[in-house]
Amino acid sequence: MKLSLSRRWAVLAGVLTAALVATALAAVAPERATAASGTRCADAGDRYETARPEQVGLDPVTLGHALNLLSVNGSETVQVYRHNCLVGTGIFDPLLGHVPGNNWSQTKTITALLAGRAATLGLLSVDDPIGKYLPPGLGDEAHRAVTVRQLLTQTSGIRANWTRELNLAMPDRVREFLSLPFDHQPGTFYRYSQTGPSVVAYVVQRAVGEDLQDFAQRELFGPVGIPRAHWFWLRDRAGNTDGWSNLFLPGHDFGRIGQLLANNGTFHGKRLISESYLRELRTPSPTNPGYGYLTWLNAGPYWITPSAFASTRNPAPMIASAPADMYFSYGFFGQHVFVIPGLDMVVTRSSGTLNWPPSRLDAGDPLTAVAPGQTTRVEYEFFRLLTQSVVTPRQPAPPPYVAPKPGAVDPSLFVSVPDNLAVAQLGPNAPKGCTIFGCGGKLAAAGTIRSLMDVPRTGFAALTALPAGTAQLARQVPDLLPRLLDGWQQTARIAGEQLPAALPALLASLQQSVGG
Repeated sequence: MKLSLSRRWAVLAGVLTAALVATALAAVAPERATAASGTRCADAGDRYETARPEQVGLDPVTLGHALNLLSVNGSETVQVYRHNCLVGTGIFDPLLGHVPGNNWSQTKTITALLAGRAATLGLLSVDDPIGKYLPPGLGDEAHRAVTVRQLLTQTSGIRANWTRELNLAMPDRVREFLSLPFDHQPGTFYRYSQTGPSVVAYVVQRAVGEDLQDFAQRELFGPVGIPRAHWFWLRDRAGNTDGWSNLFLPGHDFGRIGQLLANNGTFHGKRLISESYLRELRTPSPTNPGYGYLTWLNAGPYWITPSAFASTRNPAPMIASAPADMYFSYGFFGQHVFVIPGLDMVVTRSSGTLNWPPSRLDAGDPLTAVAPGQTTRVEYEFFRLLTQSVVTPRQPAPPPYVAPKPGAVDPSLFVSVPDNLAVAQLGPNAPKGCTIFGCGGKLAAAGTIRSLMDVPRTGFAALTALPAGTAQLARQVPDLLPRLLDGWQQTARIAGEQLPAALPALLASLQQSVGG
């Protein structure tokens, strides 16, 4: 259901052409709900309540520059909230906001919130060993002793390998985890992993006594106003929900998760997640101060990247122009819910292109330029503009932008004979008792079948929303060109500032890589 960049522009061109020949070309403000009270809005109902930026202490011109910059840099949707009010959106929101896209690693934060809901209900403790929730006999003593907290902070100590972990044909993620060797003592070393979060999802499912996705709809998505028709979530072939990725959720629903977090776990007065759990979720972990419970933090003396090429230690904060108390989800291609408690702000973004692409020039070498999990100049500029748009209270100017460190490669994260063999369910690191056909003598197909059944239902819901979104975008045609030009102008400025410094380093790196 994800629209490619070229198709997005084709759709936009069609909308613009139709609108230009239509008789009703006058600028009509998009339909919007009214803020319930002066400077604070109620939690979202059928729609988000809105306010003008100046009503919530924001300068509309500076905020507009921020939104335009982000919109033309690969964003499908962008939304900014203050005091619970929706105060600004991206250029393409009306057209693409209801299209479910892969949330990628933002899924991990949703998994952490489901663990928080289970803990709030008294069904799970983060300090319990996972063996308390696993079936008897599944896994050895050492693996069963890993705690839920260690999985949430990515400190299980289990061997990481991206070739194996990104294998979408893995028959059983839980058995995979329980078959892997320990490279570190649990709780002592941070290593970004795809396997551990899926074990969290499975443990939550066992703790609550029902399918995780049924629990998610009743206890999290439903209470914040996200219908079941809006999302689907892929499973491994054994039927276990992918806790690490592959939740398909529309960008317009991200704000509901943001409001829940900004309201410290309540929505419409109902406590969904305890304050104590959310405090732990956004508390720096000892092994990576830039990470809490499957969630990224903008505080701490340093942070360790989730890069696929190597784990790089970078100076804090993760985004220098954003407040230190900001915490956020981080999905590949730029899926985010940013929460800034001190400013009572939430920012959401969905995207279908490489994270914040133009500012990849600042990397100075091709490896860093394509590495996911590296912060870039566009992020810095967006949050610089966003914080400078805050009139009440005024924010200090941010420190200068510092480009990410040059890239590095840890070959073991890709090339490892036991891990590479495990992709084919062979060797010592393959899930025990599994073959390419399934586990325990059973054909692993249930998860695939259930996933395939979900896709048409959610796709139909997205298609039914397209006509209204197209009409809304057409009404905004008079504003489109100025917004696009503003965003492109800012992007050109950034590229122009970076290119003179980046080009020599980039050419030298390319020459070195080809042995020149």
